[in-house]
Amino acid sequence: MKAITVFFGLFLFYHLNLTAQVNSLGKPGYISVPSGGWFEDTEVGFSFSYIPEEYASDILASGNIDTGLNSLNFYSVRASITSFFDVNFGIAYRPEIKDRIGIGDRQLDFRFRLKKEEKYWPSIVLGITPPGSRSPVLSHDYIVLTKNFDPGSGKFQLSLGYGSPYVLSRDPQDDNNFWKSLQFREKEEFRNNKYLSGFFGGLSYMPVDFAGLMAEYNTNTLNTGVFVKLDKRFYLQAYTFDFEQLGFSVSANFPLDLAPKTLRSYVGKN
Repeated sequence: MKAITVFFGLFLFYHLNLTAQVNSLGKPGYISVPSGGWFEDTEVGFSFSYIPEEYASDILASGNIDTGLNSLNFYSVRASITSFFDVNFGIAYRPEIKDRIGIGDRQLDFRFRLKKEEKYWPSIVLGITPPGSRSPVLSHDYIVLTKNFDPGSGKFQLSLGYGSPYVLSRDPQDDNNFWKSLQFREKEEFRNNKYLSGFFGGLSYMPVDFAGLMAEYNTNTLNTGVFVKLDKRFYLQAYTFDFEQLGFSVSANFPLDLAPKTLRSYVGKN
């Protein structure tokens, strides 16, 4: 019921100037891996994703070990601050154990565009999760390169990246000094987190302007999916993890400048 509510809530934005596709964590990308894509004309985006219980821990390494696996509803909001910097905030809500954990794990991360895509060069984006968490199960730091191709038989996008296998976390036994308590640790120490640890990649193909196919390797699972866009404003995604379990996402992105259409048209002509 909550997923349906979010779906129709996003659908209300249909007649705004919405654009672009994001991954299940709300960032430009494919299914679970990020890309070097950038939103040139959009400043704010919302997304909702459902990840089945068998893979909720594989993607975010935040499954509850004490009670077993549980499905994940991931809510996110993204804001473009400048032409080279944006921020994403997400909540990993787990309805099966909401009475125990409340709202769930939170994720904050930043993206920096180091280079815009050019004719012969890919775009380059750096993603960073702020350090200092005592249990960084949602942390991932990476660099990714993305190139778009249009040979005439459809549009292709290819992304290759590398995710750090280490995180900078706080010592849970030291509450006196934040900086002295920081230490580098392997991500696998936190609930066997293997997501975005090493080389990852993604590929999308759009044979038509309103739909496409996706495939990715996130260093832990091999995933495939499809996406559909409605009038370049609203995206729906359905995907599989290791060809076994289904998940889905809905997303909408729109500009902060919501001036009346007539005013925007006047400004554009002058």
